[in-house]
Parts: sequence; structure tokens; C-alpha cells
Amino acid sequence: MQRSHDDQLRARAYAIWEREGCPTGKALEHWALAIKEMAGQAAPSLDQGSRRTPQEDGPQADGKS
Repeated sequence: MQRSHDDQLRARAYAIWEREGCPTGKALEHWALAIKEMAGQAAPSLDQGSRRTPQEDGPQADGKS
């Protein structure tokens, strides 16, 4: 059975809340982000850390590119 759009949205907002450490007072922010993610307007954020691609890091230390 397929879940309704509202159920999917609720589950996405809950997952966002959990990955941010279950903060209080941010329900509207989580709901808005869930809407954006489901609409494809925002990539799901896995964490708040910075990730770099190999291209951003530049040449490798061993001299290979």
C-alpha cells in the first residue's frame, strides 16, 4: 500500500528532526525543509559538516592527479 503525500512529508520532517538531534522549537523549519526536499528544491542534508570532493582538494600528496 502506498503512503499518502502527507504521511511521506511527516516522515521526512521527523527524519530531519532526528538527524538534527531532536531540537525543540524547530518544527516549522523541519516541515518547510521536508517540503523543499520532497519537491526537489533542496538536497537532503546528511550532516552539518563540510565535505570536499577530490577535485576541490587539488592534487594528491603523492603527486598523482
